[in-house]
Amino acid sequence: MSNTANFPADLARLRVIGSAEAAAFCNISLPHFRRMYRTGKAPAPIRLSERKLGWRVGDLLDWTAAAPKREAA
Repeated sequence: MSNTANFPADLARLRVIGSAEAAAFCNISLPHFRRMYRTGKAPAPIRLSERKLGWRVGDLLDWTAAAPKREAA
């Protein structure tokens, strides 16, 4: 995986990551992330091939920023 630390912010937001990386990025399990995007509760994926989906980092950043924050127990 390439290091995006030196990329301009707008270019880094366009980076596309797979479902496992997207779930880890959002700090949720992969099965839960899959349920969320299949029901339309997560950003729509980009079809990379017939069987491969990806998500733009910027879309995930916007989605997590807009999500209501959970209170600590």
